[in-house]
Amino acid sequence: MRRLNDKEFQAELKRIQKDNAYKEKNKILREEREKGNVKMKLPSTSKLIAVYLFIILNIVLAFAMVSMWHFSDLSYLGVLITDVAAQILTYCVYAHKALKENSKSGITYELAMMEKQNELNCNVDEDVSG
Repeated sequence: MRRLNDKEFQAELKRIQKDNAYKEKNKILREEREKGNVKMKLPSTSKLIAVYLFIILNIVLAFAMVSMWHFSDLSYLGVLITDVAAQILTYCVYAHKALKENSKSGITYELAMMEKQNELNCNVDEDVSG
């Protein structure tokens, strides 16, 4: 890196300050725009799969019940039993997964604690410097 004389240094400093002011104004504008926008947080993929399975299995359940009533045939009873068992199993697997993620050594818990610790560290740094 080459050495700058005082005039070049002042010119470079002013250019950098202008850039920083421009970036700060854009940041403020972006934050104001985002205040009015309500962002919908999409549910996790596993939650979507659980809901999808619940809906599909209930459709099968309704079909089996209507078929038994319409045809007076109890052979659809096997579908009803397995369908309900599949719903219960799906819920149990999802609940177990969610428990593991949100427990003390789970992924979601650890990330939340890490973010909280970083936030506390930033606040301490600001208090010390300010």
